[in-house]
Amino acid sequence: MSFKPTFNPQTGRIKALVRLSFFKGFEKTRSFENGSLKYRTNGLLYKNTTEGAASIKVINEGIIDFMRKEFPGKEPAKFKTALDDGPKGRWPLFDGDKYLTEDGDVRSGYADTRYLKLTNDRKFKFRDRRGNEIDDEEILLDLFRSGHWAIAYFHLFPIKSQDKGGNGIFVTCDALQFWKRDEEFAGGDMDDSEFDDYGDDEDDLGSGSSSGGDDDLGI
Repeated sequence: MSFKPTFNPQTGRIKALVRLSFFKGFEKTRSFENGSLKYRTNGLLYKNTTEGAASIKVINEGIIDFMRKEFPGKEPAKFKTALDDGPKGRWPLFDGDKYLTEDGDVRSGYADTRYLKLTNDRKFKFRDRRGNEIDDEEILLDLFRSGHWAIAYFHLFPIKSQDKGGNGIFVTCDALQFWKRDEEFAGGDMDDSEFDDYGDDEDDLGSGSSSGGDDDLGI
């Protein structure tokens, strides 16, 4: 069966096919220092593909409907401009071409994409391709990995309080349903900015003698 993205205006639920990136769906992590602990993953949508364009269209329909209910009177294009300032923006659908490394290059895998920051305080529900709950942890770990594809079930929520940063529209991921395997992102999905420059001097390596104690093994 082919996939068709959907938006349900009665429940606010959006369903879209995404490629998982920075998948941290099995344990809570922070996206930045002192940030909230959440289950999280990015969901990539390739805007130049038929499937990606269809999902982006449906997501935008959901955003516009959500704005009518939560931010009446706001003009969508102007509101988006006000909230969308790159990867730290408060708009729910991000531009992958603006997700840059410290060197100013588009992050690997993000060119020509839009992406969602899918998070939840509670664990996502995980389902196999048939919609069945996955009981085997080994299978679960194999199916949901950065680079693989999943159907994301999610809804939007607003923030309007100034003490929480002002206006914003964010995404809560309710469930992920496995769709297909794909090439996993290289390097464990790490960004170049995560590596520090320690210079070229190798003299420090092995300059001291080892005592052979437990501390040398990091225990």
